[in-house]
Amino acid sequence: MNYRSLATHNAACNEIFYRFQDCENEHPYRRFLGYCEHIQREMHECIKKQREIRRAESAQLRRKRLETGKPAQQETSD
Repeated sequence: MNYRSLATHNAACNEIFYRFQDCENEHPYRRFLGYCEHIQREMHECIKKQREIRRAESAQLRRKRLETGKPAQQETSD
């Protein structure tokens, strides 16, 4: 998994992300034995909570759009 792409989250998750990176950099061989795993789990929990919040906000926005009768805006990908 590419952890560099995970740094785009909120400040709390970024803090955990940077602690995880520091741990891996400080312990290049211990990381293979699970030395930094507790920080990694904490990071995954934070990202999961943030994803659930975004999902709930998106669902709420979707319901609001359906109630008003406006079509949902669709993104076009090139």
